[in-house]
Amino acid sequence: MSYPQFDSIIIGGGLGGLVAGATLTKRGRKVLLLEQHYVIGGCATTFKRKDFVMEVGLHEMDGLYEKDLKNDIFDYLDVKKNVEFIKVPELYRLSSKDFDFVLPHGHDNALKALSDRFPKEKKNIEKFLLFMDQILTELPSFPTEKWKQMINLPIMPLRFPAVVKASKKTLGEWLDHYFEDENLKFLLQANLLYYHDDPYTMSMIYFAAAQTSYISGGGHFIKGGSQKLSDYLKEYIEKNGGQVLLGKKVNQIIVEDKKATGVIFQDHFNSSEPQKVYAKKVIANAAVPVVKNMLPPNEAKKLGKSIDHLEKACSLLSIYIGFKSDIRKLGSENYSTFFNDESVKTIKDAAKNAKDDYSKRNFVFVDYNQIDAELAPKDKGFGVICSADYLTDWDNLSPEDYQKKKEEVVQIYFDRLEKFLPGIKNEIEYYELATSKTINRYTGNPMGTPYGFAQTPKQAGMGRLPMKSPIKNLHFAGAWTFPGGGFTGAIISGFLSANLVDQKLNYDKLEEVNIKDQSIVKLIEKNILAKDTIELVYEKPDSFDYKAGQYAILELVDPKYNDIEIPHRPLSLVSHPSEKVIRFAMRSSHSSYKKSIDAMKINDYSRVYGPLGKFNVNDANKGIAFIVSGIGITPILPLLKELEEKKYPHPIYLFYSNKTEESAAYHQDFLKMDLPNFNYVPVFTSVDKRIDANKLKEHLHQWEDFQYYIIGSTEFSKSIKNQLIANPYINMNDIKVDDFG
Repeated sequence: MSYPQFDSIIIGGGLGGLVAGATLTKRGRKVLLLEQHYVIGGCATTFKRKDFVMEVGLHEMDGLYEKDLKNDIFDYLDVKKNVEFIKVPELYRLSSKDFDFVLPHGHDNALKALSDRFPKEKKNIEKFLLFMDQILTELPSFPTEKWKQMINLPIMPLRFPAVVKASKKTLGEWLDHYFEDENLKFLLQANLLYYHDDPYTMSMIYFAAAQTSYISGGGHFIKGGSQKLSDYLKEYIEKNGGQVLLGKKVNQIIVEDKKATGVIFQDHFNSSEPQKVYAKKVIANAAVPVVKNMLPPNEAKKLGKSIDHLEKACSLLSIYIGFKSDIRKLGSENYSTFFNDESVKTIKDAAKNAKDDYSKRNFVFVDYNQIDAELAPKDKGFGVICSADYLTDWDNLSPEDYQKKKEEVVQIYFDRLEKFLPGIKNEIEYYELATSKTINRYTGNPMGTPYGFAQTPKQAGMGRLPMKSPIKNLHFAGAWTFPGGGFTGAIISGFLSANLVDQKLNYDKLEEVNIKDQSIVKLIEKNILAKDTIELVYEKPDSFDYKAGQYAILELVDPKYNDIEIPHRPLSLVSHPSEKVIRFAMRSSHSSYKKSIDAMKINDYSRVYGPLGKFNVNDANKGIAFIVSGIGITPILPLLKELEEKKYPHPIYLFYSNKTEESAAYHQDFLKMDLPNFNYVPVFTSVDKRIDANKLKEHLHQWEDFQYYIIGSTEFSKSIKNQLIANPYINMNDIKVDDFG
């Protein structure tokens, strides 16, 4: 018989899990939250590329006014005292070939603007906005537990008349019921993709609650990105006695006597031994179909009866764009602009369009420079293009074809945006595309959906998957359960789930347990390697088994500088696996991350997650040519050590490019290296020609006798790779590029 060590174990660190954990710890409950990724927040996260903090999922958050339950939750958890919300200038703009309109915030403002533009529809505009407002007003009192819903069933039309009325038609049907003008229908559901992809299968209840909150309360962005909210909630849990462990993947939910009693988890990145932990309650903030796979067969079958028939929502495609300048100079005037393709004649075409060719698929462009978002330097900008997406769009593609199609899709959208904002393509400094496959990879969500089960009438409201699962002591929180997907849905779900769990918890004594966070490591050395280049030497974490050539994530604990920054980076391991320490090297820069590293002192702590990556020489069977620029040299040292230990019999060349000899990290080490068949070719571009095919030919002679390992900046790697690919004597399989996974 096991004894609980926690009041609740939470599987997953999305907003649902974080809010549930924060709520429970505020009430004195002992909580353990386990998140498989090294970043907390699920879709409420950011990542760094060049000078830009890339916002993953948040365009604008609805509400934050008196009718918004999320507003009360934020007050309860002191969120607004610690996270800054910026109201965006207007709700959104809708642009099409023959129609352009900006929908303002505020019920009265929206009513006036809509009535002025559509005077013949004025009375029904008033009725529709009032109808949606009534739905939102009734929902806070709506019973969330199935048994309460069944008891209230006979009096539902009396207690919740607007909700019952709304349940009888879809959004599309209600729009057809109230309005004649197709442009007005388009306008009122322009942001449909915030929830679903088809107005004629969209629950009017869920749409009305969210849309009314947007219209009446306005849209808001979190200054610095949604990661600020996720990080705050994590800190709140920890300050109130809870524990949050990142990089920990739950493999199994323990069931004893038909009750969930704990979980088995292990490090997501390395081969550490699985650990068992026990709790009175388990809250799953993971995709429910994935949770099913964590259960023993009988319980999995039981849960399957509740979920296997449910339809999953669409996914999203997002192009994250860093701009060289503030694009307002080009005439960008609005925060969110939704584009309707001319092939979409009525809202009945919306579902088909969502799966149409990317040259026609409707999309939204968000210009974060319309507010002080703190995602880019003052003289630059950040924006996102977003459209519907599906795993079927990317099925059966090889890695090469996947990358090729991604680039084709990006250029299609850039060309479409160029027609709206001439000159914008010339302002693009960096871009990155995330598809449904990306969301699936990082979150584990089936079909890559961020929204969970689709918000159809049968799967919304009373039809939504309950927060209490069919397995005793197992609860759900997040997009897949009540009330549904999106930031607001996940936040409310986490709070409501915590309430249900808290009501059932007793205050019996818990078994003492201290789960060591093995990712925490101490800095023991800082070494200057070359001009503006530093090496960090850390304690080696327990069970940190890696291969030469791999990299890890280095997260700074309480970094000194935070301006337009995130606290972690992927860095190649300079150390060889046989060493008793781990070493990283990096160039200095003006970034807050690098400035924080410069300010670090010996005995300061960081976190290390990994190992990751597949850049290695395991398959090497002929001559090796390492072609490297700058700080890309870091994985070469352990790889050379590996080749030395293997007594590698073939010739090894290292072509190493730097601007000057003074900036070449480990240059003296390579000059002194006593490795048979090793040939070192330093290139200093201040005096030498850059590395190209001619430079390589001077030394290699027989192209087909070598395998080529390319490491460096994106531009450097792309240039070298293209030159090698163009060589008919080189096999594509003999070209390897380190792109940090």
